[in-house]
Amino acid sequence: MANVIPNRSDGDAGRPRGALVTFLGTAPGVGKTYRMLMEGRRRAQGDETVVIGWVERHGRTPFGDRALPLVVVPRRQVMYRGAAFEDLDAAGVLERQPDVVLIDELAHTSADGHKRYEEVGELLAGGVDVLTTLNVANLMSVRDTAARITGAGALEGVPDEFVRAGEIVLVDLAPEALRRRIAAGQVFSADGVGGALARYFRPANLAALSDLAKAWLEGTVDETFSFLERERPDRTKVIAGVSSSPRGAAVIQRAAVLAGDEDADLLVVHVDLADGLERQQDRVEQYRHMADDVGARYREVQGTDAAASLTNVAIDEHAKRLVVGSYGSRLMRLVRGSVASRIRRRAPTIEVVEVRWTSPT
Repeated sequence: MANVIPNRSDGDAGRPRGALVTFLGTAPGVGKTYRMLMEGRRRAQGDETVVIGWVERHGRTPFGDRALPLVVVPRRQVMYRGAAFEDLDAAGVLERQPDVVLIDELAHTSADGHKRYEEVGELLAGGVDVLTTLNVANLMSVRDTAARITGAGALEGVPDEFVRAGEIVLVDLAPEALRRRIAAGQVFSADGVGGALARYFRPANLAALSDLAKAWLEGTVDETFSFLERERPDRTKVIAGVSSSPRGAAVIQRAAVLAGDEDADLLVVHVDLADGLERQQDRVEQYRHMADDVGARYREVQGTDAAASLTNVAIDEHAKRLVVGSYGSRLMRLVRGSVASRIRRRAPTIEVVEVRWTSPT
């Protein structure tokens, strides 16, 4: 559905300003990227030059030949804390001066701090039409409402006025149909299916997100969702506490099972310890993606003491249960005490679940 006729005034390069089309999804997995690719192919079959600037697959089943007619602009390399990442090369797109570019995940922020919607704005100013995707939970004005519906926390945001300045296509899918897609591995990796279905993708959550997207388009969010302020109680929270240890994946998996069994919200907290050791950015990204896969909110804190940092977060979040790993040698645990034991001393009312590994020394 078109919300506002795109602004086609002159752009920075003397060409008419590009038009923005946003495929607005009610939830991850409803088919935003597919619809964007189909529209790109349709326009490429005419007399328009269409390129792909960024399409994110999240490890899902490849899109097959849907994008084959479209040229893919090489991604730029971003270095962050010693690790290499790929991201959209907006300058490379502008150099090609295509008629249309496809750019997934409008709310994304790159490792070096570039906000994708601002890069899209530069492309529009340069006279390039942009087809892009966004979830309703990433709209600035309704991020908090979406977070209260799902319990997943507020996400990266895109200003409402940026999206409303272009054409908006609502992409929705019935809750059970989306859950079947997830169960079939078409949205998340197999490891994340159970937690994702149990957490973020509850049928009631998906129905509420669909209503939220429609209310946003109609401008009736305040009236439609006023009940959240007076009726929704704080949900039980389970926290998975990880550092840069390679064994943190087991902690997240254990916490996801516990949260699913209790129908509780899950929060993955990464403690970035100022211990002089090199930060394992690839592992941090692994844990961040695992949090996404199991429908958890992700939070990162810095500190010198993992027990103190996790205790502070647990108290701040009113968490019922905290899952941590038991790292280090037996001697270290005897001398200093395990992270779990130190948390119990600091916050005896919080249940601490320990995922243990035995070290020979």
